[in-house]
Amino acid sequence: MTLPNPASFDSNGNLPVPLHGIRIAVGMALPAACAFWLFTFISDKQWHEHHPGTGASGIPNSLWISILWVLLPFVLYVLSVLLLATRSEESIAAGAGIAAGISPFSLIFSVFGFFGLLFSFYPEPYLLEMAISLLVLFASSVWIIASAFRIGKVNWGMFLLAAGLTFVCLAICVAKGMSP
Repeated sequence: MTLPNPASFDSNGNLPVPLHGIRIAVGMALPAACAFWLFTFISDKQWHEHHPGTGASGIPNSLWISILWVLLPFVLYVLSVLLLATRSEESIAAGAGIAAGISPFSLIFSVFGFFGLLFSFYPEPYLLEMAISLLVLFASSVWIIASAFRIGKVNWGMFLLAAGLTFVCLAICVAKGMSP
């Protein structure tokens, strides 16, 4: 029987948790969400150019709500990556918690977005690109959740606090953003 290498343990006798998995997943989720938004924007613009006078394609949002929809997830993902890059166990657990708090919203968004593409009432010019970006967002969200809970073992208290606060704050923002 081979024993593990004692040099691979940290000062407390724990095996360090690999962080490259969650970093790759966050690195895939953010561009996938941006690509979906970009293809949706271009597709909507083309639709209105080819069909003038059809009106707005959705519920009009104020400028601050539109900025919130884009900026808040971006800031949270960047904060998560920055915390994961530190050497402190509490910061790493908090970064994983923030990523775990964002991921359910990305997961739900990708599922409903995919069904929205399947049951669209008009042909989408960028259907394949939008579907691929949603599939990547779905896969990376699942990957983030699995990796975050593996990392959360480092410090469950900080992980659950960061995940809970992120989830509640995003839920409030989504509820405020969807109300008329």
